[in-house]
Amino acid sequence: MIAFTVKELLKKDNLKGIKVVAGHPKTENVIANVNIMDNPNAFDWFTTGDFILTTGYIFKDDPQLQIRIIRELADINCSGIGIKPKRFLGEIPACMIEEANRVNLPIVEIPFDYPLSFVSSVINNEILKREDSMLKKLFTTHDALTKCSLEGGGLDELVKVVTKLVGNPVLIVDSKWRLLTYAEHPDNPHQITNYLELHRKEKVFPEEFLEDMPQNISDFKKSIKRRFPNPQGDIVCRILPFQADKSSYGFLIVWETVMKMTAIEYMALEAAATNVALERLKTRQIEEARHLLQQDFFDDLLEGKIESVHAANYLAEFHSLDPSRNYITLVIKLDNAYENAGGDPLLARTQFTKAKEELINVIDHVAYLSNQSLLSIHRGTFIISFIKVKDNSLNQSSSLYLKPFVQELFSALTQTNPKLNPRIGVGKVSPEFLELRKSYTQAQEAIRIASQVKSESVVAFYEELLIYHVLDSVNNRDTLDELYQSALGRLIDYDKTNRTNLVETLEHYFQSGGNISDAAKTMYLHRNTFIYRFEKIKSILRSELKNPDEVFKIQMGLLIMKILRNGKSNENPLG
Repeated sequence: MIAFTVKELLKKDNLKGIKVVAGHPKTENVIANVNIMDNPNAFDWFTTGDFILTTGYIFKDDPQLQIRIIRELADINCSGIGIKPKRFLGEIPACMIEEANRVNLPIVEIPFDYPLSFVSSVINNEILKREDSMLKKLFTTHDALTKCSLEGGGLDELVKVVTKLVGNPVLIVDSKWRLLTYAEHPDNPHQITNYLELHRKEKVFPEEFLEDMPQNISDFKKSIKRRFPNPQGDIVCRILPFQADKSSYGFLIVWETVMKMTAIEYMALEAAATNVALERLKTRQIEEARHLLQQDFFDDLLEGKIESVHAANYLAEFHSLDPSRNYITLVIKLDNAYENAGGDPLLARTQFTKAKEELINVIDHVAYLSNQSLLSIHRGTFIISFIKVKDNSLNQSSSLYLKPFVQELFSALTQTNPKLNPRIGVGKVSPEFLELRKSYTQAQEAIRIASQVKSESVVAFYEELLIYHVLDSVNNRDTLDELYQSALGRLIDYDKTNRTNLVETLEHYFQSGGNISDAAKTMYLHRNTFIYRFEKIKSILRSELKNPDEVFKIQMGLLIMKILRNGKSNENPLG
């Protein structure tokens, strides 16, 4: 297309008398569109190549706004601004002329005789004459995007095509600003990797950058401009949402560091947004189908329906598990707060599913930071994670291996959505892939036992609760009660009669490893007070608590007390 410039506008016979009063070096700026400024906050709606017309009424008494308008239009890369000053301004303010000369933005003074609608009509007519060549370029853009989609290149290939079309690096992120893919430009002076951490499925931009986004940006049909902070001068980002099936799928982001985009690049970007949205829709449908297959596989695996090692290995590899490695199963039980809130059951189920998917993203993020490899699924009111053991020769317990990671995971989950009240159970290392079901059952049991004995720990490791599991599995409760009474009966009777808490004091003594000072601190008692109570306990039990057999018997009594106190629970912790 033969460009229509500010310089050509000045030569129009039907606009005699208009003149440039500032920004003379940039009269070659191309006018791609004409827009009228009627409010001071319209910058998000302007785009590169716009020639802005105004009477100056909105800024006639505000010098700061006059300067800001010039700066913003220059940043957007507008072609210029036409001001009709006689009615409201008298003359074009000197501060605007000075700023326009500094940023090289042409200011055109429009004589009083010309209505702005007439000037707009002249410009639009000239632009229309050049539409034929523009259409040819758009056809080229459409052809390139269509070819990429038909050849099944996916987002990775599509983003490379878009980068060539807009002449700048491009990033594609999902609706939560997590990276899907990106493509660099060979001439980029500000490589994206020098400014951003580019990890797939991870947030790309800092929160302070995202906070500045309009709340309804997903509904925008045009790109908006935002500045990314840079000591050498802020980097301009052009951000365009893409949608499919009335749903927001993410954003195309142009890292405008190679060339300032013109109208044709913006059109190419908008055309690309449709292709990207369709690609994301296709990927989502594939993922949903894969998810259904994955659910069937894990249902069969965890219910012991897969007996063939060959079949198990093949299906495991298909679903991104390595059957040659050992795994530990982690189970997270959740409260369905959405179901209990009332309202539409279908909406509640959808909200709960989205909440579980969000928590799985959190699990993946914590695992990435902790250098753990895992795969997570959700079923009903729980999430199951299969954690790959880094060394198959691991001879330590899952508790020693995973405790820091699981503690960090619990903290992240509760911060993300505390109303779901997550509870975590961890099974033992599964030495064989087909034995994952055993580790899964152990993780379930850990949650159940921890709930029954009212454990204060935020997570439950099966190995640490094994003794409770053994005691709880004893069917003859009379036998347990007999041992319990034999070990602690006298002390329990004394507490009831005298309204004391010597049994609790004894618990704190053992929990502190026999350290009286530490035990006193946990009970907020003076050390001498605790010693007095401890001597009373020994007197009532008729034991110095030094004989290993007697100590073991008493400790067993305390464990049995927790089992009997809460009753044997048959509740399935996974709902």
